[in-house]
Amino acid sequence: MFTWICPKCGAEVPPSYDECPNCAAAPAKEPAAPRVQAAPAAPAAARRTPLPCWLVAVLVALVLVGLGAGAYFYLLPSSQQKAPPAAQAAVPFEAPASQPAPGAKPHPLAKYIEISGVRVTEDRKQKALAKFVVVNHSGAELGDVVLLVRLKPTTAKPEDPPLASLTAKVKSLGPYESREMESSFHTALRAYELPDWQFVRAEFEIQSPPAP
Repeated sequence: MFTWICPKCGAEVPPSYDECPNCAAAPAKEPAAPRVQAAPAAPAAARRTPLPCWLVAVLVALVLVGLGAGAYFYLLPSSQQKAPPAAQAAVPFEAPASQPAPGAKPHPLAKYIEISGVRVTEDRKQKALAKFVVVNHSGAELGDVVLLVRLKPTTAKPEDPPLASLTAKVKSLGPYESREMESSFHTALRAYELPDWQFVRAEFEIQSPPAP
């Protein structure tokens, strides 16, 4: 019987084997994985990208605005405490309500009548014209009355003469009703020379019906 020599291991192999049994039984060695060499890390400073100029300007502006707002709200309360209170502006109100002329005998209806809203203007003929409102403060109907109205400055004393005198014929007024009246009068002054409405008050006497 002839044998053959394995070229790998040099062992004698019987002719019935096509492969060397020694080499076939040995486990095949896996090839080693190739080593991957890591690339050297670039310096951190080289990878940093500088901020654009417009972004830097925006950040600076936001910081300045924040500082200014903080200083404003911090200083505002202290300045308000130190500042003296401002003088309250005088608000013009309507002239005081009319009242019966002093010294005249009280008429029973006088306490229910008020003259307000006095305005002095001129008509088309440049004649002085007084406009006012007559109010009935009674819960009953007020019949026809004739009023003698005297216009005086709010600073006038009872004995001072009136700026003007006029007669107003008021038709019947219902309960709590009011009516706008107007009447021309004679005066040596022009309308613009008379005091403004807030400095004029009206005094009146009831001439008709006569007091009982």
